[in-house]
Amino acid sequence: MTARRGILAALRGHVDLFLNAGSLMATTLVTSAFGFAYWWVAARVATQSAVGQASAAVSAMTLIGTIGMFGMGTMLISDLPSIRRGKWDLISTCLLVAGAAATAGGLLYVAVAHLWIPSLRQAMGGTPGTVLLVAGIALNAMTLVLDEAMVGLLQGPLQLMRNAWFSVIKLVLLGVLALLPITLTGGELLLTWVAGIVASTAILHRAMRRRGMIDSLRPRVALLRGRGRATFDHNLLNLATYLPRAALPLVVTAVLSAEANAAFYTAFMVLSFLAMVPGNVALTLFAVTAGDRAALRSKVRMGLLICLGGGLPVALVVMLLADPIMSVFGDEYARTAGSALAILTLTYVPFVFHHFFLAVSRVRGQVRGAGIFSVFAGAAELLAAWWGGRHGDLNDLVAAVAVVMAIETVLVAPTVLKVVFAPVVDETALAEGVNVMSTTSLTLHEKAWLPLEYIRTVGPLTGVTADRLRNALVGLHLADPSHRAVSRLDRTGAKWQHMDAASFATYVLDAVTDLGPGPVDFDAMTRQLQAEPRGHHPVRILAGGGYVALKVSHAYGDAGPVNTLLRELVLAAYEGRAARVAPSARHRWALPKAWWKQFGMHPDRWKTGLSFPKPPHPETGPTRPWQPDLTVRTARSSLVLGQMRGWRDQYAPGVTTSAITFAAFTSALIELGLDPDLAGGTFLADARRYLDKGVSIDSNFCMGPYLAPENLTDPLSIHRTLKAELATGRILTMIALREGKLMLTGAPGMPDPFPTEITVAPRPRLTFSNQGRHDVLGDLPWAVDATGRVNQSVPTLNGPEGVTLTTSEMNGVLHLEATFHASTYDPQVVQRALDLVCSDPAGLIMARR
Repeated sequence: MTARRGILAALRGHVDLFLNAGSLMATTLVTSAFGFAYWWVAARVATQSAVGQASAAVSAMTLIGTIGMFGMGTMLISDLPSIRRGKWDLISTCLLVAGAAATAGGLLYVAVAHLWIPSLRQAMGGTPGTVLLVAGIALNAMTLVLDEAMVGLLQGPLQLMRNAWFSVIKLVLLGVLALLPITLTGGELLLTWVAGIVASTAILHRAMRRRGMIDSLRPRVALLRGRGRATFDHNLLNLATYLPRAALPLVVTAVLSAEANAAFYTAFMVLSFLAMVPGNVALTLFAVTAGDRAALRSKVRMGLLICLGGGLPVALVVMLLADPIMSVFGDEYARTAGSALAILTLTYVPFVFHHFFLAVSRVRGQVRGAGIFSVFAGAAELLAAWWGGRHGDLNDLVAAVAVVMAIETVLVAPTVLKVVFAPVVDETALAEGVNVMSTTSLTLHEKAWLPLEYIRTVGPLTGVTADRLRNALVGLHLADPSHRAVSRLDRTGAKWQHMDAASFATYVLDAVTDLGPGPVDFDAMTRQLQAEPRGHHPVRILAGGGYVALKVSHAYGDAGPVNTLLRELVLAAYEGRAARVAPSARHRWALPKAWWKQFGMHPDRWKTGLSFPKPPHPETGPTRPWQPDLTVRTARSSLVLGQMRGWRDQYAPGVTTSAITFAAFTSALIELGLDPDLAGGTFLADARRYLDKGVSIDSNFCMGPYLAPENLTDPLSIHRTLKAELATGRILTMIALREGKLMLTGAPGMPDPFPTEITVAPRPRLTFSNQGRHDVLGDLPWAVDATGRVNQSVPTLNGPEGVTLTTSEMNGVLHLEATFHASTYDPQVVQRALDLVCSDPAGLIMARR
């Protein structure tokens, strides 16, 4: 069990690495497989001369196109994560620059071929073939930059799609040409490559347009201002890494023979196939950490686990089976390079550390230093190959290269390993002088709800002050320093930090703010906590004027655990004693057991349990600039529950008062002209109803399915829809799927950022949350009777167009809270809607019938 949890923990938060590195590796496999098929078909439908001309042209496209990228691709990977708007303006600029540079390189290649290399001139096949070759070189450079831009956008699957289409299209076009009554030349074969590039790029463009990924395409050279040095450094590093490997077969040919090079080149291709793993993982590592350097350590660890844990065993197998592998290509290949392949597999680990060294250097902005090192390293490898070949055979040549690469590993490995083994330090705790005695990792369930918080505001109370609340917390810490309510919340490391007594004595001064004995605005207290950024306090308290506002992280608990904590803190403060809150038992298997009980033994429920209604896509239209301004408006009534029950008995027997409240609030919004979205709403429900007796759940155990009642202004329709949903137990599946996703992707410590624009005419998207009865708080030291008591339950997060209605009952009084953004809706209008619900819910509902 421990091993399983360790593996799952290691995999969390790395889907971006797996997905994008996997797509790059899949691209290599797809292009290699279809490339083999292409040349196999070409060899049978075209003459050897035509295939030779085409292969020379493709080699020129690859070599000059790679050089022509001029570092634009890696510069994009580095810069795109930090650009919020206009990404595609920069991408299109880089594409044109790379295309222009590659065109110049292509023209230079043509000039050299025509002046000094007749065989290459003949391979071009005349003026049309020459023009096509130059165009192909330019297009190839541009698509190489485009593919790396996709990696920089963490859209690796899209570059896989483009390359897959390219591979398929050029093969299909070759088949079409083979059916025509013509003799194929190198020009026709090259045309299939160029057409494949154009068509696959057009398909990619259409797919991105459909997804709304392209904001604008306005290339501006001015965007490259200030990026010249970085682009040069990236280009230097790219060429220093690429050219020595490309030149190595030339050295083998020069110092040994063409026959030896044929065998070496085959063995080197096998090694290159292995080196594809660290190369693609390291490139993806650079992409996913370029905009989040804090993630570098965990990503490097996972990358090394993939490359060493997965690739190293394969390399060992290749080393042991080197002779049989080379014999696939012929007995002479096995005799010449079988041992050479075995030696080359020893360079797999150096390849891993070299690629990771380059990725770490790029992320840290040390590109030029890494480039200079790579220049000398590449030169050393070529010199070692020349020396080994001149003083021995092919085995001596590759052994000399392997020794040099081993020395390189000794030099670069410390840079990588320092990242791997660097301790994770909570710098904020150190800066505040907090002495952390020990830590407890958040459970997956706690991590899932870490971005959310919940506010409870109550009063007026007697005998409850900020000092008394602090003393109650200090007493709780003294009895149990590891209790979550008196621990520090490390959002980055996902840990509960347990402090010593001295540190907590200081910590609690910030956790509880004293607003003084004078009159206070309890609504303003709630809004103040709403506006506070999420921090390291799992429990944050404002106290003054007889009121207590308590903000609790959902990692600690939802309404049930929070009410228990609130009641005990208030009573302990009033009685002048330490708070006594029993720690929750962690029932790790509660959710799977509840799900199995609901669905596992009932196959007839599987279809229902796995189908979820989805909210409709937001309507598109004109937008306006927008900034978040979360606020809350409240209302309460001691009379309205009686009115609701009277209406219910007459018109809708059996309907809950919460359904009546939801329908009345929707009707009030309509009456006041806010035009809410009536297609459906989100209804929060507590999944504890499905647990066995005696099983408790820490953290949040609620979920909000999107439901579509036939009529959101009809209490009976809402009641039936909600009752039917709860009968399915489907929210258990929703929670399980959420936690399963977080197990792989990792849980964010903070919510996603808000958008900067919303529609000009927003429509309220409703969320309903019934907190149930809060009569458990009836024994608090209230200063007034039930009709004058404040009992607010308020979330701290809502979408730009969202309106969340929270309801609760306490000692016969209905309490309502509406949470929304004042930058979207007029607070006075929302307040009026709450007042209407409290004054005449029946009239609102009957008016909509």
